[in-house]
Amino acid sequence: MRRPRFFTILITYLFSCWLAFPAQSNDIAIFYPNVSEPYKSIYQEIVSGVESGRVNDGKKIPLDVFSLAKNFDSQRITQQLNDKGIKKILVLGRSGLKLARALKDDFTVISGALPITPNTIAGISLITDPKYLFKYLAQVAPKVNTIHVAYSNANGWLMSLAESAAISQGYRLDIKRVDSTKQALEFYQQLFTNGLSEKDAIWLPIDRISSQDKVTLPFILEKAWNDDIVVFSSKPSHAKRGALFSTYPDNYRLGQQLYKMINEYSIGSESRPFSALISTLLAVNLRTAAHLGFKYDQEQQKSFQLTFPE
Repeated sequence: MRRPRFFTILITYLFSCWLAFPAQSNDIAIFYPNVSEPYKSIYQEIVSGVESGRVNDGKKIPLDVFSLAKNFDSQRITQQLNDKGIKKILVLGRSGLKLARALKDDFTVISGALPITPNTIAGISLITDPKYLFKYLAQVAPKVNTIHVAYSNANGWLMSLAESAAISQGYRLDIKRVDSTKQALEFYQQLFTNGLSEKDAIWLPIDRISSQDKVTLPFILEKAWNDDIVVFSSKPSHAKRGALFSTYPDNYRLGQQLYKMINEYSIGSESRPFSALISTLLAVNLRTAAHLGFKYDQEQQKSFQLTFPE
């Protein structure tokens, strides 16, 4: 019996649709900026962490890794992703964020290796979770019980985390919102004028207004050195410049957490996942510590992943 022409046409049509719209794969595409060392190694460590998360997960999900040229073609990349049916995207650095903004909503995108803030893009920020900062503070300066910090409006979300962390860890948190670097300087000047003690510490968050590297930081470090006051920071370079300690990312673990986040996100969550940095390492300025009278035994120093002076 001959098959009706209608069914032949229908089957041909469905087959052509299948070819035009490939099935969605489970692959994850990772995009990072094409940069020179030492930044290239940082991104590669994160990628290795993603690979490790994939292996530990046991699913053996394929990874497609791409380096982004400075002037990449977002339309061409979108087409390549669609051709392969890839919908899960990890983007690293500023070039990655630029690509993420060019991709349409039908992609699941997670950002890493940038100090992002909530309600901008899903991902893990390079801004350290205060919970971990305060744990390090208890480790290297155990007499401190009060933390002073100035912040701008952009870091309001961070102060909410800090308030919760301070309560859970027994610290008093003195916070001041400022709208300019001038206001931040006035706040810190007033602190030093009123007098601080060994029980006080100043926290410098990553904040272009309140923790300005060329103005606020030198002022605070000089005053703190003269008055023997603890200063700690969320910015890696500040320990080298004289803060007692700062944190920097554990890039490998960050990659593992990015892998976990994108898989959990793709399950169908309506809200965009976001996390402050929890994969952190500790950098301590031993010269500053000695000046403040702190002595760390060998066991303690083993927990310092980086020390200054080098």
